[in-house]
Amino acid sequence: MKFKFFDEINSTNEYLRRYLRIEEFEVIVAKKQTDGKGKRESVWISNEGAALFSFAVSDNTELDEKITIFAGYIVYNVLKEYVESKEKLTFKWPNDIYYEDKKICGILCEKVRNFIIVGIGININNTDFGMFRDKAISLVEITGKTHSIQEIIEKTVSNFEEQFYSLNRNWENILNVVNENSYLKNRKIIIKQNGKFLEKDYKFLRIDRRGKLSLIGKGDKDEVKFTTLEFKVM
Repeated sequence: MKFKFFDEINSTNEYLRRYLRIEEFEVIVAKKQTDGKGKRESVWISNEGAALFSFAVSDNTELDEKITIFAGYIVYNVLKEYVESKEKLTFKWPNDIYYEDKKICGILCEKVRNFIIVGIGININNTDFGMFRDKAISLVEITGKTHSIQEIIEKTVSNFEEQFYSLNRNWENILNVVNENSYLKNRKIIIKQNGKFLEKDYKFLRIDRRGKLSLIGKGDKDEVKFTTLEFKVM
């Protein structure tokens, strides 16, 4: 496992996108990102004190949507080591880890040439979330003490690498964990279509074997599945 450290960079994912000689599990780490992004080009506040890092793995068409969910599963298990109330830690499809009702981790996976770049941001010792103050939380706020950012990054990448090559074989077990600990369980969901939110309530059923989100609408008999979806949790 190799590391490249930057005090400030536009984005660790973008650095790997532009880097011509990508090496598997070479980890790009930044103290601060000036242009951090999430899903659908959403902003990710990237201040010092967070774990901001990216690495690449060889692309495999069998992975489909699994890789983002797998990365979330790895981070979820690492963070469980640090929090006492483990039941408050949940996975929010497709790419976030929550503690109670606040986001502690975001993940962005991107295909580049023959690789998949895995970008991870974990709020560890940072407490400045700007406009997202009411929607974000960090490990230091949960536990009341600071933590080694490098230790958490190393644990995450190491666990990812150890389990990555058996991902397909262990996929059912991984799904069981993320479904059992889903942030969406027992919550009303409204979905956005054609630029506006529908009035109908939906209920979470599961993340299926292909990584799709399965929901059922109020009064409906058949479930609907989504590879990507913009939604609100009520």
